Amino acid sequence: MTVGDISSMTVRNRDIARLLFHRPGELIAILYWFVRRRRVRAVGRLRTAVAALPFIYKHWLQDCANLDRRALLSRSGSERPARDIGIHLHIGTEVAPRRVRAVIASIRRQSWPHWKLTVTLEDAHIYRLPSDPRISIIDGCRSRTAGLAAAFDASDTRYLVPLREDCRLPVHALAAYAAASAAMADAVPPIVYGDQDEFGFMGRRANPWFKPDWDPNMAMAQDYVSAACAIPVDAARIVLRGKQWGMLTDEADGAAVYALLLHLAVRDGRDCHHVHRVTISTPRGDWYRPRPDRFIALRAHLASYGGPSVTKGPFETAKIAWPLPDRLPLVSIIIPTRDGVDLLRCCVEGVLGNTRYDNMQIIIVDNGSIEEETLEFLQSVVADERVEVISWPNEYNYSAINNFAASFAAGEYLCLLNNDVEIIDENWLEEMMRQACRPGIGAVGARLLYPDRTIQHAGIVLGMGNAAGHAHRGIAEDAPGYFAHALVTRSATAVTAACLVVSRRLFDSVGGLDQDGVRIAYSDVDFCLKIRAAGAANMYVPSAVLIHHESKSRGLDMAPKHRDRYFRELAILQERWDTVGFLDPTHHPALDRHSEQFGTVR
Repeated sequence: MTVGDISSMTVRNRDIARLLFHRPGELIAILYWFVRRRRVRAVGRLRTAVAALPFIYKHWLQDCANLDRRALLSRSGSERPARDIGIHLHIGTEVAPRRVRAVIASIRRQSWPHWKLTVTLEDAHIYRLPSDPRISIIDGCRSRTAGLAAAFDASDTRYLVPLREDCRLPVHALAAYAAASAAMADAVPPIVYGDQDEFGFMGRRANPWFKPDWDPNMAMAQDYVSAACAIPVDAARIVLRGKQWGMLTDEADGAAVYALLLHLAVRDGRDCHHVHRVTISTPRGDWYRPRPDRFIALRAHLASYGGPSVTKGPFETAKIAWPLPDRLPLVSIIIPTRDGVDLLRCCVEGVLGNTRYDNMQIIIVDNGSIEEETLEFLQSVVADERVEVISWPNEYNYSAINNFAASFAAGEYLCLLNNDVEIIDENWLEEMMRQACRPGIGAVGARLLYPDRTIQHAGIVLGMGNAAGHAHRGIAEDAPGYFAHALVTRSATAVTAACLVVSRRLFDSVGGLDQDGVRIAYSDVDFCLKIRAAGAANMYVPSAVLIHHESKSRGLDMAPKHRDRYFRELAILQERWDTVGFLDPTHHPALDRHSEQFGTVR
């Protein structure tokens, strides 16, 4: 990344010099590929080599700080008092004094000196706090919730940063918040949150979590915000003083900040601004540390939504079972096919015999099958009243085939399903419909596995490889991926149409798939982006698991006979949606746009 542009993937001259000093053999190998005119390979190896250099993360953090420092210096000094940042630290009687000293020392080392710290304690006589005019003490707060309310009530700053006693503020954390606050002219200040890393032996920082932009669905499934956030004081004060807030039970006291964020950002719709800076250092493994109090707070929040059930998922994620309508909507499942009867039979019989959701219609679109066994199967399967076979005797055009089949669909919802998908879990459609039936939800995608049980699809990231890529492709079925993102129900910029559910109303409102421009390659990505532009959120649902025998029926896009068509459709996607310059909100600028497994570039 360059100092001037945090989203840049440019490798600087000083990085080349570091590589020459630390790993000259690697640099020689990279130069060899440049000489051989294998530029893509050379650039990829260069990027990977630079990312692995010692101290590269430290240098990247300093570059970010330099950007914020210049931004703050460019502001008038008269604006500074109105932009002061407040910090809240609650200390219970069980907290070790050394931990208190460490966290307060991290505050006093801040490069942005215009802060005010409010410390709330159960008993002030236990701890000797440093003498600093910027530190005020509120004694007698018997819980974190009470301390949080008291700190917001007493604060005279625009923002308050809740800080846990076991964490530490990186030296430039408050400067990042201050720069973000100074740059915002919002009459209604948003919640601001940053990224985080972990500290270990001798305070060495590592394992940065470069987070996605704000996603209320992900925030309910995984708390990725409350450890590193700055909350507008006026907004929080209204909620904490109001009867609608109430008091958390003792069991959920530790989740007071999370509960407040759910109220402000999810229930009330307060904007959340993601600062692409590391603003907190936590102990190792903190991101998946058991926190039963969070689940209590989440269930209390969801009570106003009809009380969907919440169960604990892997790595302390939460699985929310949103209620289905009392009358199950009819789902029309569209399956295009041409011969390949073994794949088709496996798919259709799995849908009919191994799908718990029981209000469905199957539309098989035959694109010119000629094999006798296939024709016999198509004739026999219509004996099931849920199945209809229609003919598309034209050239293969995935978008046109699905649009054509949709005109025969009787369902309120459409499920686009490839004939090379194998049903392995009877709950797949029910899990997808639990999301699709929610207000504001667009296309819903499943977690698809290769036959070897590695991940083929866990959401699509736009801009990956300057086009679009499948997040977490190739990792093991139950592997967490990047900070458990592969296992978290969350928004996705796009999902694959190999298994996609969408309302018929929304499908029609965006004009279906583009059968003239992107007929095959990226047709699902283009469709999802139209849905996103219409204001709906596309969703990735990891609890809907199927096997995808990818491209077994139509072949690979890069096969010689398909290459010209593929590159035409790629060019349309890139021009229409600016995929070369697009920064996907589910992906971070510090993550490698060429890595489907979320490798970092710093």
